[in-house]
Parts: sequence; C-alpha cells; structure tokens
Amino acid sequence: MACQRIPGLVGPQADVGPALAGMRERCYIAGVLSNNNDNRVRWLRHPSQVDPLIAMPDLEVTEQDARDIAAYLETLTE
Repeated sequence: MACQRIPGLVGPQADVGPALAGMRERCYIAGVLSNNNDNRVRWLRHPSQVDPLIAMPDLEVTEQDARDIAAYLETLTE
C-alpha cells in the first residue's frame, strides 16, 4: 500500500507505481513481461532482474508468498 493503490484497502493512496485494479486484464507486467502467473511470480520476487531501472525494490518475497500474491493479482479486475 505504500507504492500502489490496492482496490478495497484503506491506507495511504500512493501513486509511485500504477494502481493494481485491472491487473488481470493487463497484457504486460512492468511493460516487459507477458502477464501470466509465472511472470507475476518472477516480477514479485526479483523486480530488478525484470528491469534494472524499475523503482520497485526487491522485497525478498518468498516463492510461496509470491505465488499467493500472484493469485490475488489475478482476481483484480477493473
């Protein structure tokens, strides 16, 4: 919630990254990866490997947490 808006959550409304609403319908993640489950996990675990210039920090997300977050992102429609 510190960098992106998450639908339905109350808290800071930061706009560092794009809002996560509609994540399911997006064609790309970070503008470079096809939007599928494996790539969402990759992006969540190692964002700087996806794009070295990305503002998203590597938060050391575990494989299981990344899979859970990726599954949640798949539910986010417009």
